[in-house]
Amino acid sequence: DIVGGAGFEHVALPSVSPSFAPMRIGSSLLNNWRAYRQARAIIARERPSVIVGLGGFASVPPVLAARRAGVPIVLLEQNVVPGKATRWLSRFAEVVCLPWPQAANGLPRGVKTVVTGNPIRAEIANLTDAHEPETPTLLILGGSQGASTLNASVLDALATLQTELTGWRIVHQTGAADLDAIRQRYAAMSLDADVQPFIADMAAAYRRATLVISRAGATTLSELACAGLPAILVPLPTSAHDHQRLNARLFADHSAALVVEPSVSVADFLRAALDQLLSDPDRRADFRKTLRTLAQHRAASAVTDLLCKRSNA
Repeated sequence: DIVGGAGFEHVALPSVSPSFAPMRIGSSLLNNWRAYRQARAIIARERPSVIVGLGGFASVPPVLAARRAGVPIVLLEQNVVPGKATRWLSRFAEVVCLPWPQAANGLPRGVKTVVTGNPIRAEIANLTDAHEPETPTLLILGGSQGASTLNASVLDALATLQTELTGWRIVHQTGAADLDAIRQRYAAMSLDADVQPFIADMAAAYRRATLVISRAGATTLSELACAGLPAILVPLPTSAHDHQRLNARLFADHSAALVVEPSVSVADFLRAALDQLLSDPDRRADFRKTLRTLAQHRAASAVTDLLCKRSNA
């Protein structure tokens, strides 16, 4: 329990995504009513100075409860195109914190916004070294949603690039399910690979990386921007509201990453992209320079400063 381990109380509300299916609509309404009532009770007991909504339907009952109680509301949107919950709740918020300026285009007119960036861990936000590590390292970030598909495509691409990977080290986060099979495939290819189910110290992994293959979650992209790491992005095709593809497209439009499009073979795209980037340090340097323009190194402090001002207002 990350929240509990940090010394905070964690209370799970029974909110669920709305359903209009005949067999589920009743339970959906009941659970969300219970979540709203529970949130109102917590607000009455704790008397918060400000409520923060992080998007997603789970934030709807507590934000509505805060509005009923007259508690100031701040929303934190993490994606380049705001989700349905943020768009709907934004009318009740004093301000909506955005990851990048372009996110404002997805909100109703008149909503007050401020570009703070996505809060990330300080040790990652403070990665500012503009130079590549001495040992070239390819960092592959599977291990979460859609990991098996990404892992398979990466290995299919690497199988044809053994010569190009000479002198490169590979660090591959696979997730637990594929660990043994992937280790066996790397051994068969005679590639220098450190295969791990999960990487605990991501700041160290970024610091040692030269090039990254990753999904395109909002937090990961914010981390890559702060670390200045060139990346080949493989958006999760099943991400809610196509958020990952839209997030990745922002980076591609700024020439800050290469992005796999839905219509192409992932393995073929990775093969071609790696063939370019493994042997071209100048192009990687261009990516690193451009990524700095998308980085928000002070996002966490910007959000906390704003919350402190609101709570003292």
